[in-house]
Amino acid sequence: MLLNNRVRKLDFQDLVIFQLIYKHRSATEAAEQLSVSQSTISYCLKRLRDCFDDELFINSRLGMNPTQRAEALSPRIQSILNQMAECAQDDAAFNPNADTSSFTIYAPEYFEILVMPELMKNILEAGCRVSINIKKPEKDLPYADIADGQIDLAIFFGPGFYRTYPGLTTQTLLRDHLLAVQDGEDDPRPLPLNDMLERRHVFPTPWISDSNMVDGWLLSQGRHRTIAARANSYYSAIELLTGTDLLLMLPRRIHERVKRQQPNIGARPVPDGMPDFTLDMVWGAALANSQANIWLRQQLIRACANI
Repeated sequence: MLLNNRVRKLDFQDLVIFQLIYKHRSATEAAEQLSVSQSTISYCLKRLRDCFDDELFINSRLGMNPTQRAEALSPRIQSILNQMAECAQDDAAFNPNADTSSFTIYAPEYFEILVMPELMKNILEAGCRVSINIKKPEKDLPYADIADGQIDLAIFFGPGFYRTYPGLTTQTLLRDHLLAVQDGEDDPRPLPLNDMLERRHVFPTPWISDSNMVDGWLLSQGRHRTIAARANSYYSAIELLTGTDLLLMLPRRIHERVKRQQPNIGARPVPDGMPDFTLDMVWGAALANSQANIWLRQQLIRACANI
Protein backbone atom coordinates (compact mmCIF):
# COMPACT_ATOMS: atom_id res chain seq x y z
CA MET A 1 0.00 0.00 0.00
CA LEU A 2 1.43 3.34 -1.07
CA LEU A 3 1.98 6.00 1.57
CA ASN A 4 0.02 9.19 1.15
CA ASN A 5 1.88 12.40 0.35
CA ARG A 6 1.76 13.77 3.91
CA VAL A 7 3.27 10.61 5.46
CA ARG A 8 6.07 10.50 2.85
CA LYS A 9 7.20 13.95 4.02
CA LEU A 10 8.02 12.63 7.49
CA ASP A 11 11.54 11.42 8.29
CA PHE A 12 13.08 9.31 11.04
CA GLN A 13 13.92 12.36 13.18
CA ASP A 14 10.25 13.39 13.18
CA LEU A 15 9.31 10.07 14.75
CA VAL A 16 12.11 10.30 17.31
CA ILE A 17 10.98 13.81 18.28
CA PHE A 18 7.38 12.63 18.60
CA GLN A 19 8.43 9.91 21.07
CA LEU A 20 10.70 12.20 23.07
CA ILE A 21 7.96 14.79 23.49
CA TYR A 22 5.53 12.02 24.41
CA LYS A 23 7.96 10.60 26.97
CA HIS A 24 9.12 13.86 28.59
CA ARG A 25 6.04 16.03 27.91
CA SER A 26 8.49 18.74 26.89
CA ALA A 27 9.74 20.11 23.55
CA THR A 28 12.71 21.66 25.37
CA GLU A 29 13.75 18.29 26.77
CA ALA A 30 13.43 16.73 23.31
CA ALA A 31 15.72 19.43 21.87
CA GLU A 32 18.31 18.85 24.60
CA GLN A 33 18.21 15.08 24.14
CA LEU A 34 18.89 15.40 20.40
CA SER A 35 21.15 18.49 20.61
CA VAL A 36 19.00 20.37 18.11
CA SER A 37 17.44 23.82 18.20
CA GLN A 38 13.95 24.67 19.37
CA SER A 39 13.13 25.79 15.84
CA THR A 40 13.97 22.30 14.56
CA ILE A 41 11.60 20.81 17.11
CA SER A 42 8.87 23.27 16.13
CA TYR A 43 9.33 22.53 12.43
CA CYS A 44 9.17 18.74 12.97
CA LEU A 45 6.16 19.08 15.24
CA LYS A 46 4.37 21.11 12.54
CA ARG A 47 5.01 18.36 10.00
CA LEU A 48 3.73 15.75 12.43
CA ARG A 49 0.57 17.76 13.08
CA ASP A 50 -0.02 18.29 9.36
CA CYS A 51 0.55 14.61 8.64
CA PHE A 52 -1.83 13.29 11.26
CA ASP A 53 -4.26 16.21 11.08
CA ASP A 54 -4.22 16.56 14.86
CA GLU A 55 -2.72 18.90 17.49
CA LEU A 56 -0.96 15.82 19.03
CA PHE A 57 0.42 17.75 22.03
CA ILE A 58 -1.33 20.55 23.93
CA ASN A 59 0.58 22.99 26.15
CA SER A 60 -0.46 23.19 29.79
CA ARG A 61 1.04 24.10 33.16
CA LEU A 62 2.14 20.47 33.52
CA GLY A 63 3.83 20.27 30.13
CA MET A 64 2.81 19.13 26.65
CA ASN A 65 -0.08 16.74 27.15
CA PRO A 66 -0.70 14.17 24.37
CA THR A 67 -4.07 14.13 22.66
CA GLN A 68 -6.08 10.95 22.24
CA ARG A 69 -4.64 10.63 18.74
CA ALA A 70 -1.08 10.90 20.08
CA GLU A 71 -1.80 8.25 22.72
CA ALA A 72 -2.91 5.87 19.97
CA LEU A 73 0.07 6.67 17.74
CA SER A 74 2.81 6.31 20.39
CA PRO A 75 3.04 2.47 20.59
CA ARG A 76 3.00 2.24 16.77
CA ILE A 77 5.74 4.81 16.36
CA GLN A 78 7.78 3.14 19.11
CA SER A 79 7.46 -0.14 17.21
CA ILE A 80 8.84 1.52 14.07
CA LEU A 81 11.78 2.96 16.03
CA ASN A 82 12.48 -0.45 17.59
CA GLN A 83 12.53 -2.12 14.18
CA MET A 84 14.90 0.53 12.83
CA ALA A 85 17.18 -0.04 15.83
CA GLU A 86 17.23 -3.76 15.06
CA CYS A 87 18.21 -3.02 11.45
CA ALA A 88 21.15 -0.95 12.70
CA GLN A 89 22.44 -3.61 15.09
CA ASP A 90 25.78 -5.18 14.35
CA ASP A 91 25.28 -8.88 13.61
CA ALA A 92 28.89 -9.71 14.45
CA ALA A 93 29.27 -12.37 17.13
CA PHE A 94 29.66 -10.97 20.63
CA ASN A 95 32.85 -12.01 22.41
CA PRO A 96 32.58 -11.29 26.17
CA ASN A 97 36.26 -12.20 26.63
CA ALA A 98 37.37 -9.52 24.19
CA ASP A 99 34.63 -6.88 24.26
CA THR A 100 34.58 -4.39 27.15
CA SER A 101 30.82 -3.89 27.06
CA SER A 102 28.94 -2.32 29.95
CA PHE A 103 25.40 -3.52 30.71
CA THR A 104 22.73 -1.68 32.71
CA ILE A 105 20.27 -3.82 34.67
CA TYR A 106 17.29 -2.28 36.47
CA ALA A 107 16.80 -4.54 39.48
CA PRO A 108 15.55 -4.71 43.08
CA GLU A 109 17.60 -5.57 46.15
CA TYR A 110 16.34 -9.16 45.93
CA PHE A 111 18.28 -9.56 42.66
CA GLU A 112 21.41 -7.93 44.07
CA ILE A 113 21.48 -10.23 47.11
CA LEU A 114 20.65 -13.52 45.40
CA VAL A 115 21.50 -13.39 41.70
CA MET A 116 24.21 -10.76 41.32
CA PRO A 117 26.89 -12.66 43.33
CA GLU A 118 26.38 -15.81 41.24
CA LEU A 119 26.29 -13.79 38.03
CA MET A 120 29.56 -11.98 38.82
CA LYS A 121 31.27 -15.19 39.93
CA ASN A 122 30.44 -16.82 36.60
CA ILE A 123 31.56 -13.76 34.62
CA LEU A 124 34.87 -13.48 36.46
CA GLU A 125 35.63 -17.21 36.32
CA ALA A 126 35.07 -17.14 32.56
CA GLY A 127 37.50 -14.23 32.18
CA CYS A 128 34.86 -11.95 30.68
CA ARG A 129 35.72 -8.27 30.40
CA VAL A 130 32.16 -6.96 30.61
CA SER A 131 30.87 -4.82 33.48
CA ILE A 132 27.43 -4.79 35.12
CA ASN A 133 25.76 -1.62 36.41
CA ILE A 134 22.67 -1.93 38.60
CA LYS A 135 20.12 0.86 38.23
CA LYS A 136 18.26 1.53 41.47
CA PRO A 137 14.47 1.04 41.57
CA GLU A 138 12.14 3.96 41.06
CA LYS A 139 8.50 4.44 41.95
CA ASP A 140 7.51 4.39 38.27
CA LEU A 141 8.86 1.42 36.33
CA PRO A 142 10.94 2.61 33.32
CA TYR A 143 8.97 0.84 30.59
CA ALA A 144 9.92 3.29 27.82
CA ASP A 145 13.66 3.16 28.64
CA ILE A 146 13.57 -0.64 28.48
CA ALA A 147 11.60 -0.69 25.24
CA ASP A 148 14.02 1.61 23.43
CA GLY A 149 17.14 -0.14 24.76
CA GLN A 150 18.44 2.49 27.19
CA ILE A 151 18.23 -0.22 29.86
CA ASP A 152 19.63 -3.59 28.74
CA LEU A 153 17.52 -5.71 31.08
CA ALA A 154 15.03 -5.12 33.86
CA ILE A 155 14.11 -7.40 36.72
CA PHE A 156 10.50 -7.19 37.93
CA PHE A 157 8.48 -9.11 40.51
CA GLY A 158 5.61 -11.06 38.99
CA PRO A 159 3.25 -12.38 38.01
CA GLY A 160 0.81 -9.52 37.66
CA PHE A 161 2.80 -6.92 39.59
CA TYR A 162 3.69 -4.93 36.47
CA ARG A 163 1.68 -4.02 33.40
CA THR A 164 2.19 -4.98 29.78
CA TYR A 165 3.89 -2.44 27.54
CA PRO A 166 4.43 -2.37 23.74
CA GLY A 167 7.77 -3.80 22.65
CA LEU A 168 8.63 -5.68 25.85
CA THR A 169 9.35 -9.41 26.25
CA THR A 170 9.39 -11.23 29.59
CA GLN A 171 10.78 -14.51 30.90
CA THR A 172 10.49 -15.94 34.42
CA LEU A 173 13.83 -16.63 36.09
CA LEU A 174 12.70 -18.21 39.37
CA ARG A 175 9.80 -18.59 41.79
CA ASP A 176 9.78 -17.85 45.52
CA HIS A 177 7.37 -17.40 48.41
CA LEU A 178 7.18 -15.32 51.57
CA LEU A 179 7.84 -16.34 55.15
CA ALA A 180 6.75 -14.63 58.35
CA VAL A 181 10.08 -13.75 59.98
CA GLN A 182 10.51 -12.82 63.64
CA ASP A 183 12.97 -12.77 66.50
CA GLY A 184 13.29 -16.33 67.79
CA GLU A 185 13.30 -19.88 66.51
CA ASP A 186 11.74 -21.37 63.39
CA ASP A 187 8.16 -22.61 63.70
CA PRO A 188 6.80 -25.11 61.12
CA ARG A 189 3.16 -24.17 61.82
CA PRO A 190 1.51 -21.68 59.40
CA LEU A 191 0.86 -18.30 60.99
CA PRO A 192 -2.90 -17.73 61.41
CA LEU A 193 -4.12 -14.66 59.56
CA ASN A 194 -5.64 -13.06 62.65
CA ASP A 195 -2.36 -13.53 64.55
CA MET A 196 -0.49 -11.96 61.65
CA LEU A 197 -2.76 -8.90 61.67
CA GLU A 198 -2.52 -8.47 65.44
CA ARG A 199 1.25 -8.03 65.13
CA ARG A 200 2.91 -4.82 63.96
CA HIS A 201 5.04 -5.15 60.83
CA VAL A 202 8.31 -3.91 59.39
CA PHE A 203 7.95 -2.90 55.74
CA PRO A 204 11.09 -3.37 53.60
CA THR A 205 11.26 -1.13 50.55
CA PRO A 206 13.48 -2.71 47.89
CA TRP A 207 10.98 -1.06 45.53
CA ILE A 208 10.03 2.55 46.10
CA SER A 209 6.36 1.92 46.84
CA ASP A 210 3.77 2.42 49.56
CA SER A 211 2.55 -1.18 49.49
CA ASN A 212 3.62 -4.59 48.21
CA MET A 213 2.18 -7.99 47.33
CA VAL A 214 1.23 -8.66 50.98
CA ASP A 215 -0.92 -5.55 51.13
CA GLY A 216 -2.49 -6.35 47.76
CA TRP A 217 -3.46 -9.83 48.94
CA LEU A 218 -4.89 -8.47 52.20
CA LEU A 219 -6.82 -5.78 50.33
CA SER A 220 -8.46 -8.46 48.16
CA GLN A 221 -9.87 -9.90 51.39
CA GLY A 222 -10.90 -6.58 52.86
CA ARG A 223 -8.10 -6.66 55.46
CA HIS A 224 -5.04 -4.57 56.20
CA ARG A 225 -2.00 -4.71 58.46
CA THR A 226 -0.30 -2.17 60.74
CA ILE A 227 3.15 -0.95 59.70
CA ALA A 228 5.39 0.01 62.63
CA ALA A 229 8.49 0.90 60.63
CA ARG A 230 9.74 1.19 57.06
CA ALA A 231 13.30 0.20 56.22
CA ASN A 232 15.43 0.92 53.15
CA SER A 233 16.62 -2.67 52.73
CA TYR A 234 15.97 -6.25 53.75
CA TYR A 235 19.01 -6.27 56.03
CA SER A 236 18.08 -3.10 57.88
CA ALA A 237 14.52 -4.42 58.28
CA ILE A 238 15.85 -7.64 59.82
CA GLU A 239 17.92 -5.66 62.32
CA LEU A 240 14.69 -4.15 63.69
CA LEU A 241 13.36 -7.58 64.72
CA THR A 242 15.90 -8.35 67.44
CA GLY A 243 14.37 -8.08 70.90
CA THR A 244 10.94 -7.07 69.56
CA ASP A 245 7.62 -8.65 68.65
CA LEU A 246 7.71 -7.12 65.17
CA LEU A 247 6.96 -9.24 62.12
CA LEU A 248 8.61 -9.11 58.71
CA MET A 249 7.25 -10.75 55.55
CA LEU A 250 10.46 -11.88 53.86
CA PRO A 251 11.18 -13.97 50.73
CA ARG A 252 12.26 -17.50 51.61
CA ARG A 253 15.48 -17.30 49.61
CA ILE A 254 16.49 -14.08 51.39
CA HIS A 255 15.78 -15.67 54.78
CA GLU A 256 17.99 -18.65 53.89
CA ARG A 257 20.84 -16.26 53.07
CA VAL A 258 20.35 -14.20 56.24
CA LYS A 259 20.02 -17.28 58.45
CA ARG A 260 23.68 -18.11 57.86
CA GLN A 261 24.70 -14.90 59.64
CA GLN A 262 21.81 -14.44 62.08
CA PRO A 263 20.63 -17.89 63.26
CA ASN A 264 18.30 -16.31 65.88
CA ILE A 265 16.03 -14.86 63.20
CA GLY A 266 13.31 -17.49 62.87
CA ALA A 267 10.55 -17.96 60.33
CA ARG A 268 7.24 -19.73 59.90
CA PRO A 269 4.92 -20.28 56.93
CA VAL A 270 2.61 -17.42 56.02
CA PRO A 271 -1.19 -17.70 56.31
CA ASP A 272 -2.83 -20.09 53.87
CA GLY A 273 -3.73 -18.51 50.56
CA MET A 274 -0.96 -15.92 50.35
CA PRO A 275 0.37 -16.26 46.76
CA ASP A 276 3.89 -17.05 45.60
CA PHE A 277 5.77 -14.63 43.36
CA THR A 278 8.19 -14.82 40.46
CA LEU A 279 11.32 -12.95 39.45
CA ASP A 280 10.92 -11.95 35.81
CA MET A 281 13.49 -10.76 33.28
CA VAL A 282 12.21 -8.04 30.91
CA TRP A 283 13.86 -6.65 27.78
CA GLY A 284 12.95 -4.44 24.83
CA ALA A 285 12.45 -5.25 21.17
CA ALA A 286 15.26 -2.83 20.31
CA LEU A 287 17.76 -5.31 21.82
CA ALA A 288 15.91 -8.56 21.18
CA ASN A 289 18.36 -9.75 18.48
CA SER A 290 21.49 -8.13 19.91
CA GLN A 291 24.14 -10.82 20.39
CA ALA A 292 25.42 -9.03 23.49
CA ASN A 293 21.95 -8.86 25.04
CA ILE A 294 21.24 -12.50 24.21
CA TRP A 295 24.50 -13.43 25.97
CA LEU A 296 23.52 -11.38 29.02
CA ARG A 297 20.10 -13.05 29.23
CA GLN A 298 21.75 -16.45 29.03
CA GLN A 299 24.05 -15.54 31.92
CA LEU A 300 21.10 -14.56 34.12
CA ILE A 301 19.30 -17.81 33.33
CA ARG A 302 22.43 -19.76 34.22
CA ALA A 303 22.97 -17.81 37.45
CA CYS A 304 19.39 -18.38 38.61
CA ALA A 305 19.59 -22.07 37.79
CA ASN A 306 22.52 -22.38 40.22
CA ILE A 307 20.80 -20.63 43.14
